[in-house]
Amino acid sequence: MAKETLKEFDLNVDFIQADARYPVGRFDTVVQNPPFGVVERGIDMEFLKSAFQMADIVYSIHKSNKKSRELIENLSRKYNFELQILTEKFKLRQYYPWHRKRFHEFLVDIYMFKKI
Repeated sequence: MAKETLKEFDLNVDFIQADARYPVGRFDTVVQNPPFGVVERGIDMEFLKSAFQMADIVYSIHKSNKKSRELIENLSRKYNFELQILTEKFKLRQYYPWHRKRFHEFLVDIYMFKKI
């Protein structure tokens, strides 16, 4: 879907399919929607660590809660990134077998990280 949308714009964008826990190069910007760490605890932090090594600007979506926010803020400081946060409602349709509701609405934090 993203590739189709980008055809309308004159942008130089690389899509990479790889294990996000292992950095695969250097890029201007990383945009990611990592797993929220509900099923595999801490996986979202592994995605962030890799993103911080691959780019000086990172956009990332995470489930909004106080503990996650504190962990993400600490990690960003460790990697010398400043951050801005936008909190929004997110509506997720039933996709995985463990999803019990047809739709689930919750808050997400959309982060913009910039290398200091």
